[in-house]
Amino acid sequence: MSPSGLLVITDLDGSLLDQATYSYEASYPAIRELLSREIPLILCSSKTYSEVVRLWRELNLRDPFIVENGGAIFFSERYFPLAVKGTGRKDEFEVIELGTNVSILRAVLMETAREYRVQVKFFGTMSLDAVSVLTGLPRDDAARAMQRAYDEPFLVGEGDCEALFAALRAKGFIVSQGDRFFHLTGNHDKGKAAQVLVRLYRQRGRQVFNVGLGNSANDLPLLREVDRAILIRRSDGSWDAEVTASIPGIQRTEAIGPHGWREAMEKVLTEVGWRLR
Repeated sequence: MSPSGLLVITDLDGSLLDQATYSYEASYPAIRELLSREIPLILCSSKTYSEVVRLWRELNLRDPFIVENGGAIFFSERYFPLAVKGTGRKDEFEVIELGTNVSILRAVLMETAREYRVQVKFFGTMSLDAVSVLTGLPRDDAARAMQRAYDEPFLVGEGDCEALFAALRAKGFIVSQGDRFFHLTGNHDKGKAAQVLVRLYRQRGRQVFNVGLGNSANDLPLLREVDRAILIRRSDGSWDAEVTASIPGIQRTEAIGPHGWREAMEKVLTEVGWRLR
């Protein structure tokens, strides 16, 4: 593992951020060290652009970020030395869109739930107050979370949820489970977005060793894709069962949430000969 080729791709809630408070206080010493060493830190989340870009700016990051479970990749203009084909623009960023429009996702979810007589609630049908209560976010932050573009979070009530999930997957969509919600997306995920980004980094002509961190099943595509996968311990003291079953030898943290994130980064940096200051 070369320090110059190290690339860190991380989930947010329950990993870099505290699951309940959304604080990065515990992980910040390691974040600061990565920034000082100019190691790319790529945020990769089910959160929306509005949510992630706010955190990106608050942390003074400079590297690309992935939103809505791989729905889109954002990076600053001229971040990569070669022109990237097929990009759009949003604010000061170039964007690669990989996801299906959320209006299609909502229509398919509603139609399929009705067909299988399953009760569902999804962001497109929820009020701002309801999203705020379910997520524990203040109203302003909940409003940012509702600005979906490529990923629709939902909850399941009465009915055969497994039949619903199977039907959605048969139609070509992906159903994954996050920390609070199920997520419906098109044929994209965190792993596919990471693949695209790693190819762009390799165009720089140097070797890349990518480390991925996450804590739940919707991080599984990312954790399968990276050179080193690290599973963060959950707030109840467990490790996600679906992840451990799919990657039996995965590295696991002892500490929980952002404390575990820092633990993992300390170990990685020590292995390349660096220590946290």
